Amino acid sequence: MDWRVKALAFRVLEVPGGGTLHYLLQRHVTRTWPRRSNTLKSLAGIAGRVLEDYARYKGGRPATVLEIGAGRDLAVPISLRKLGVERVIASDVERLARLDLVDHAARQLNPGGIDASSWAALEASGVVYRAPHHVGSNDEPVDCSCSNEVLEHVPADQLLRLLSALRAVTKGVTTHSIDYSDHYARSDRNVSRLNFLRYSDEEWRPFNSGRQFVNRLRHSDYLRLFREAGFQIVEESSVQGMPPADLVPAQQFRKYAPEDLLAVKGQIIAE
Repeated sequence: MDWRVKALAFRVLEVPGGGTLHYLLQRHVTRTWPRRSNTLKSLAGIAGRVLEDYARYKGGRPATVLEIGAGRDLAVPISLRKLGVERVIASDVERLARLDLVDHAARQLNPGGIDASSWAALEASGVVYRAPHHVGSNDEPVDCSCSNEVLEHVPADQLLRLLSALRAVTKGVTTHSIDYSDHYARSDRNVSRLNFLRYSDEEWRPFNSGRQFVNRLRHSDYLRLFREAGFQIVEESSVQGMPPADLVPAQQFRKYAPEDLLAVKGQIIAE
């Protein structure tokens, strides 16, 4: 699908009830829900990486983990429970999770270990779902916090507030995978993963709907914000994409070093 058409479709989905319509389209048209086994297996791998990150810098296994942006089926929290985390808090600013999808993921990833017959049963199984919820400094402390391809969807003016809240509640380490690429390239192979760098904020605004919002921050911006929030970065990395030959970045992006500008994904671990 042409990325401009998809951007328009996301604009339409901003109407009241658009979230439900979006889910129905994903379930019955694109059939992305419930997730396929290979996708769930990949998410289980992400849960394993979170615990590896924690063990590398703190040793052992965290008793409590907070995941922000847990999504519709809570696959990572379910996998963290399977791996021995005693209590996992799954947080989202919008209530997205559905018990039928959580149950599907649980049957695939943690059979017999998670009861998703009700939200109360899920909590009794060690997975607490909080949504809609904005993480705040008064939330209960956790040993570890994490996210997977979530921070790029947080508006820049809200990101420091979120990171400061994570700093307040995280006793050990926080670990995050971030997608720095143009998400429209996932469904339109005719555009580069760096296509959105051509546009100024004003030019990009019509394409940057609430349902597909990306902040377009680069790796160095995140490093600065983590430090401003009070974190000490203990590990960070980024992977560069291949820019198209005709890419001319908008003026606001010309201050970045090429390896920073062209990053398409990254990881930050901080304590």
